[in-house]
Amino acid sequence: MERNLHPRIIGACIVGFALVAGAYVLSTFGVSNFESQVASVAATQAPRVAIEVLDENLNGIEDWRDEFITTEPILLDPVDSTYEPPTTLTGQLGIDFIEDYIRSKNAGLFGSSKEEVVQRTVDVMTQRATYDIYDIPDITILNEWDDSSIRDYGNTAALIITNNNIDGSRGEIAILSQALGEVSPDQQYMDELAAISEAYKTMRDQMLTIPVPAIMAKQHLDFINTYNALYESIKAMSISTEDPAFTLIRIKRYQDDAPGLKFVMENMYTPLEHHADLFTAEDPALIFAFFSSEFNS
Repeated sequence: MERNLHPRIIGACIVGFALVAGAYVLSTFGVSNFESQVASVAATQAPRVAIEVLDENLNGIEDWRDEFITTEPILLDPVDSTYEPPTTLTGQLGIDFIEDYIRSKNAGLFGSSKEEVVQRTVDVMTQRATYDIYDIPDITILNEWDDSSIRDYGNTAALIITNNNIDGSRGEIAILSQALGEVSPDQQYMDELAAISEAYKTMRDQMLTIPVPAIMAKQHLDFINTYNALYESIKAMSISTEDPAFTLIRIKRYQDDAPGLKFVMENMYTPLEHHADLFTAEDPALIFAFFSSEFNS
């Protein structure tokens, strides 16, 4: 660590070195007059003058000491020392990792290796990357259905998608990339991401409420779970400045979930295609045709 030496210390070192060097030269090459020089310097020093100490109130204590003496109680503002553990994954991981590492070091040869400590932290992050999976008990399945049920389901699902679409959205990854590219991300970016995540959440919740014909149950659940995964991932992006560790693990999942949305839409179109004669060009369900293999080819 670099330290700044006081000029007086540097000067004393130089004078000391000069005196030693001078004494060495004189003792080697001639008779030393070092003592006479020191004596002459001492003789020319000015006499010391005592500094007057005042005690104006004659209490036997110097005035400068009176400034530090008081009979009044010293009241300090109370300090709230209540410890609040971190609520973010980033904070929790930091504390758990340090505690685990210290315990391992204290245990010596019986403690965990560095690799094992790191692996445990990674395992915790992996567990936090999971989310709830919706299944058959979470939806209403129509075991008895007719053509109108198919048509109503297709149009309702399509309206849920179109009604919750955010016009002019740049896409969550583009927003996050721009936000992280700045030294101090503007809250506007986080608000944009939060709005997108809420749109996915709304679509998930609305899809959970509509009855689904039994032939569409699997596609319906895939749709709900994919929207739920995107909601969780984008919500994590919106708190990247508060909990970067949580955002990191969710982005990893997002890379798998985002492409899955295209497959879900394609799978939604397949059973509806067999009932294409039930729909007209004015029906909202026509949007699923954009995900047909014929259209994409």
